[in-house]
Amino acid sequence: MANADTDIPKFKTYAEGEPIPPVEPEDLRRRWRIPIPWSREALEEAWGHEADIAAVSSRSTMINMLARYNRSQLLAPWHHGEELDDAVFRIAATFPLREVKHKSYMIPGDEYFGFDPNAFVQRLIEETGFSHVWEPVKTKVAEGGRTFAISVEGSQGHDPDTVARREARQLFWEIWNRFSNLEELLALSDKEGASRIVGIMFSDFVIDNIDLFRAIEAGFKAGNTPGGLPVLMELERRAQHAW
Repeated sequence: MANADTDIPKFKTYAEGEPIPPVEPEDLRRRWRIPIPWSREALEEAWGHEADIAAVSSRSTMINMLARYNRSQLLAPWHHGEELDDAVFRIAATFPLREVKHKSYMIPGDEYFGFDPNAFVQRLIEETGFSHVWEPVKTKVAEGGRTFAISVEGSQGHDPDTVARREARQLFWEIWNRFSNLEELLALSDKEGASRIVGIMFSDFVIDNIDLFRAIEAGFKAGNTPGGLPVLMELERRAQHAW
């Protein structure tokens, strides 16, 4: 029996900061019109028309972000029901876009997107002549700021102390994973062995920095920024010199 997955095209992977190539506007319009939730049949139909599936996917994601950023109503003048003006697809097909890898823990200067949403809207205004005022979108983490996304599964029904401890552990992992320079270790061909080593090293890191762990845990318990900015910055520094 044939493996259905063999029919799925291989997507190009872009390096951090690598420009995403231009695509045809019609390919973006076709992607936009695929009903949600997407079906495999609809995607395969779209792929059959696309010369660069990965680039179309990246630029389609850009349009989805712009169209669904409801707080600022970025594309309000060009959004009619479920349809978008042709200008949106035309500009999105060539607008400067770079690959930005998702980071669960972000520090000042980190970019939220691989493009400038505000410049995109300004370009639409210039090309279509529509008048539009919107709340500017923040494109980078501000100086002195930190953002992070954690999701502790299986914590429902547990007491607050347990939940706070698990949240602290995950935040510890996100910071250690980003700053401890594990690329060489994770690149080893023996993935199972590398995973064991990483697990031991992370456990040692938590033990060696139990003071910061307790501070972050207390912050989660209190519902505040876990430990405060000085604690997070110190943890970043220690992670860089962990091994």
